[in-house]
Amino acid sequence: MMNRKLNALIVDDEAVVLNSMKKRIMWDKYNVENVYVAGSMAIAKKIFEREHIDFMLSDVEMPQGSGLELFEWVKLHYPATECIYVTCHPEYDYMRKAMLLGSVDYILKPIDYSELDEILTKLVERLQSEREKEEIPGDIVIRVAVQESQENHNQSVHDAKRFILEHIQEDICVDDIAMTVHLNASYLMRTFKKETGVSILEYITNERIKLAKEILLSTDYPVTKVAELVGYPNYSYFTKIFKKSVGVGPKGYRNENAKSHF
Repeated sequence: MMNRKLNALIVDDEAVVLNSMKKRIMWDKYNVENVYVAGSMAIAKKIFEREHIDFMLSDVEMPQGSGLELFEWVKLHYPATECIYVTCHPEYDYMRKAMLLGSVDYILKPIDYSELDEILTKLVERLQSEREKEEIPGDIVIRVAVQESQENHNQSVHDAKRFILEHIQEDICVDDIAMTVHLNASYLMRTFKKETGVSILEYITNERIKLAKEILLSTDYPVTKVAELVGYPNYSYFTKIFKKSVGVGPKGYRNENAKSHF
């Protein structure tokens, strides 16, 4: 049953497309209360700064900032927001990057609204579902925390890393980290990259994969549960990210390393 009202954002540089999607999609069916529109990346950012957006429908090719660049920014500042790409480009490179960023799906123009209905229905069901969060086994967290504490970084970076580990199951926002360590978000991102060699977003991904590897080898939890424990409710996205990082999928990693771990 759907309880919480949702907010959606449509991003496209063609006014005809914006108006058509806003009018033709039966938003009430998806429990969407507010539908915002933006004709550019800059306008979309301003909307994000003043409104809570649950999901967006975004074109890929736009002047002054593509849909891919926009979603990279969204994932950094508003990681809970989901994205569906609406595009004229079926090219592999575009869609590969879109899926690696964690987009829910994509649909080609001209839009097949019955296909879009299926995508939106699945997305909204997932957004509305209540997930019971289980705790990561304490000994696993301690092992990872000890490894991180041995790194020689300044106090702000250490505090940021500790915040990330403590909230690894949640949608982590750079602004929240910055507030916790009492630094400007831009300054924190620069300092973090300089001290660690990776961006905050890359570090969060690395930590999630590191924890996932520990859980896979220390427990018999199903991979879907491991994905949720480290902050990836989207199982398919988790397996793609894991394989990209480790070179093999989570099941393969467990099978190859389980015996040597014990």
